[in-house]
Amino acid sequence: MDDPGKIAEHTLDSEELANLIRAAVAHGNTICFNAPGRSMAPFIHSEDIIFVSPVAKGTIRTGDVLAFVHPETGRVLAHRVVRIADGRFFSKGDNVTAEGDGWISYEDVLGRVDRVQRDAKDHHLGLGPEKFVVALLSRCNILVPLLNFLRGIKWSFKGLFSARG
Repeated sequence: MDDPGKIAEHTLDSEELANLIRAAVAHGNTICFNAPGRSMAPFIHSEDIIFVSPVAKGTIRTGDVLAFVHPETGRVLAHRVVRIADGRFFSKGDNVTAEGDGWISYEDVLGRVDRVQRDAKDHHLGLGPEKFVVALLSRCNILVPLLNFLRGIKWSFKGLFSARG
């Protein structure tokens, strides 16, 4: 027997997801969905629930994570703004060593990610005041090597202490 309290899951393609987000934020609502992929790790993990809210063009800042439709691929992405110029936004995934997504116009922006939930708990790292530093490190292609270095140190310490029993 089906549980009446369970919310049904449904997979959407990018066009359906974009239309759903647009409809929600057009009425001032926040919409949430599971983030696919690892391009924003470690700040947003695959299957984290991200909350996308309406955003006015003039309030977008470097470091914000925007949900947008990529103008070339039509895919819905949620990536960090690493540069702003001439009213356009250059975005990049935090876990991406490539140059980034290119320039995004405000017309492609669906909203701003203002909340992330992981394991039913709010996760704020990368969305607070530190987001500008994260964006700067990402723009300079330093973030991924730095995170990999820190992960290596973490695993070295774990191995050191676990080996002692």
